[in-house]
Amino acid sequence: MFPGEELLTLLSSLLLLSISLYKYLKSKEISYAMWSIAALSFLIIAAALALLKLDALSLPITPYVGALYPAFMAAGVLGKDHWRKYVIFILLMLLLMVIGQLSYKLIFTGAEVILHSVSGLIITFLPFIIVARRRAPPTESLIGLGGLLISIGGLALTTLLAQKPLLPMETVIFLLHPLLFLSAFLMAAGIYLCRRG
Repeated sequence: MFPGEELLTLLSSLLLLSISLYKYLKSKEISYAMWSIAALSFLIIAAALALLKLDALSLPITPYVGALYPAFMAAGVLGKDHWRKYVIFILLMLLLMVIGQLSYKLIFTGAEVILHSVSGLIITFLPFIIVARRRAPPTESLIGLGGLLISIGGLALTTLLAQKPLLPMETVIFLLHPLLFLSAFLMAAGIYLCRRG
């Protein structure tokens, strides 16, 4: 950890939100709207971490807000052809999370894992596939690189919270903010350079 890393994470979330909103207002393309929702959820996460440190992870709303970030990033990557279906999937998984939280914890965990896993796969691999098929410029792969970093961080954090860590707690805490702000900077650059709509 280094001094000011929470502030850097917060600034990266503001940059991601600013760029996503700017591109949406300029083009009205749905991908940018989806990325704006994702960036807003990341801003909430970053602000909570800056104010409450790791205690933010124990807030009841954290799993939901934390799921919105990768879910709506994935909806943005899917773009104008498939975003509606993916938003329905997101809402279904969030509903199952609520039902599971109120009744049977296994439903909550299953829905959360499915939403994070599917979203992570889309964010990480689809930009590279689109670039490889020459349907997007190489700069769109920056979104995939950001997705890879956030997927690694999310997986490490989730296993830590489930008390089945893949990495020691000290390592996860050490990597948390660098993974968050680097992923946000990469995704912001990819979104800024992305040409949709």
